[in-house]
Amino acid sequence: MKRKTPASGPASRPGSNLAGLLDKLTQLSLYGSGLALLLLLAAYVHEVIVRYCFNAPTSWTYDLSTWFLGVSIMLALPEITRRHGHIAITFFLDKLPAGSRKSVSRIIFLTAFVFCLLTALICLQETARQFAQNIETFWKNPVPKWWVSSVIPLGFTLCGLQFLRFGLNPKTPEV
Repeated sequence: MKRKTPASGPASRPGSNLAGLLDKLTQLSLYGSGLALLLLLAAYVHEVIVRYCFNAPTSWTYDLSTWFLGVSIMLALPEITRRHGHIAITFFLDKLPAGSRKSVSRIIFLTAFVFCLLTALICLQETARQFAQNIETFWKNPVPKWWVSSVIPLGFTLCGLQFLRFGLNPKTPEV
């Protein structure tokens, strides 16, 4: 098996170090998503056992599970984007000539980047407001709301950076 030398491998291309860093952050985000899903499962199993075996339901399981579900979704989103697992409605692109599809796909990716970053910025501002005003959830056991919403800007930022990567790459796959 022949190995690529650093001079000829992907690390020699401009921006590939940033792409590698983005991939590592996206992978860490996916691991965080998996951990949140595991904790959600553990919370539900705990609730079922204590509720039905010991007749002692908890007051915190629903709240915690709701938060873990949101964390899991937002932290998995960048990996789904990286793998092109997002929903794509391609009837418009399918009608274009083959030569224009790639250019239009790049424009779509760059537009998605802009909207993801704008969404992340709005969510970050809201999270900062929740922190500054010490806003809490309406759960049975209230927690600071910024704990819940802090992963949303992270997920959208990483997702937007993946779209930017596709939009700037001349070998961008079609939508």
